[in-house]
Amino acid sequence: MRLTIRTKLTALFALLFVVLAGVLVTTAYLFVASATTPEAQQAERQELLEKALAEQGIQLPEPGARPPGGARDDAVARVLDGIAAQVRDRVLSDLLTRSLLAFALSALIAVGLAWWLAGRVLRPIDEISRAASGLSERTLDRRLPEDGPDDEFGRLRRAFNGMLARLESAFDARQRFAADASHELRTPLAVLRASADNVLTSPRPSRQARALAEEVEQQVGRADSLMTSLLTLARADDVIHTREGVDLADIAAEVVSSASTRATEAGIALDLDIDDSPVEGDPVLLERLVANLVDNALRYNVAEGGWVRVRVWREAGRALVEVANSGPVIAADGIPALFERFSRGDQRSEVAGHGLGLPIVARVAQVHEGVVDAWPGRDGGLSVRVSLPARPPA
Repeated sequence: MRLTIRTKLTALFALLFVVLAGVLVTTAYLFVASATTPEAQQAERQELLEKALAEQGIQLPEPGARPPGGARDDAVARVLDGIAAQVRDRVLSDLLTRSLLAFALSALIAVGLAWWLAGRVLRPIDEISRAASGLSERTLDRRLPEDGPDDEFGRLRRAFNGMLARLESAFDARQRFAADASHELRTPLAVLRASADNVLTSPRPSRQARALAEEVEQQVGRADSLMTSLLTLARADDVIHTREGVDLADIAAEVVSSASTRATEAGIALDLDIDDSPVEGDPVLLERLVANLVDNALRYNVAEGGWVRVRVWREAGRALVEVANSGPVIAADGIPALFERFSRGDQRSEVAGHGLGLPIVARVAQVHEGVVDAWPGRDGGLSVRVSLPARPPA
């Protein structure tokens, strides 16, 4: 069993009290016991008796002289000594019993007070722990209050707030860099695309120039797709997201409508089955989520005559979108690697792509508090299901 710091402090405080109380009880008992021995009582009685008789003018006989009472006085003295011994034993027994009861009661009170005191001492640590547990990329602007005393806990609060400020600055810098770099790279890509188009649309381009222009245009399209994916990731990783009421059914219908021409040209049957599934989220990110699922299903559906099925429905307070496709066989243990950035899997390496489709799906689902599941098809291909919290009805 793992003990908490509060429990350890309580045990330490209680143990300290028990030791001190034990020393106090033992000392008091030994002191009373030594003060009530027959020798001590005899000497004290002799002193008090001599003092009382001296006040009355009576002189005690010399030591060793036999008093007038003889044997009768000796018997009385022995009886009195026995009674004194019994009284002493009774007093010591009563003292021990009462001391142990007081010790036990004080120990229970000490444990309760030690638990309360440990909680009071550790309360700032508990506040910092709860604040750290509730942190996420969207709550880095929160700070702990610093209006307490300038002690160790006050310095710990200031250090924690400073760490949060540095983390917030680092996240902001990362988002700005990704977005700025993607935007800046679009300009030279647009220039290259325009130059390639000019060559292809010229009256009589040479065969070499046309081949080069076609290659440039193809690579520019690939780079532009990569920039779009990076911008989507930058938006998904942003601390603040747009939250609007959208319907996954409408998004899926628009995405499938846009991809229908591409599916027809590739000889792939694109099937759509949707039902109302309202959610609360970023429309741009959710559109990219569905678009990436459909794009991946079409891209890796290399066999002509294949199929892609898109389904959207609502169930048990969740909005679900599922995209399944035919295609090459995928090993179940290789599916997690498909959700790693820039990883396309061994069986997908021959298909053009940049390995950000499914990672973007996973990241968008994460920022919307959703869950992504994927499994291989029985005859090949892949099925991916995204479950998001459904928006409650108005």
